[in-house]
Amino acid sequence: MTKLLDKLEKRFRNTLADLETTIEESVAWLTEKGLGPQSLYLARFIVEEMGTNILKYAYDDREPHEIFLSLGITPNHLQILLEDDGHEFNPLHVPEPKISAGIEERTPGGLGIWLVQKFGEMQYTRVDGKMNKVEISLRLDCVIPD
Repeated sequence: MTKLLDKLEKRFRNTLADLETTIEESVAWLTEKGLGPQSLYLARFIVEEMGTNILKYAYDDREPHEIFLSLGITPNHLQILLEDDGHEFNPLHVPEPKISAGIEERTPGGLGIWLVQKFGEMQYTRVDGKMNKVEISLRLDCVIPD
């Protein structure tokens, strides 16, 4: 098992304002930990893309729901975990977008998840039939000393 150097855990409500605050706090924390600019950009993109998908598609109701975000730093990777209690959704089953097609021929959606998969290694688990758990391992562009 890879040594975990540091970890940030956040719980936030399923609102755009809470997601934006969580992203800003996460980026500030990652900056303090010395992540390089490429890793910061990709971390922000991944949390924003996956978090936005949860807000847009996970819930049918307007009730408050809690989303869990964990960022873990190892010597060579950033481990991103998002958990939500929304509809079952496995992002690994999203069809690959037709990026070679013209804009008029493309079907909306799927490009963000495809990009996340290109940048990091993604795993999905449905826990107890009621919790989505998406883990993404992003290789860091800098090695953080022990």
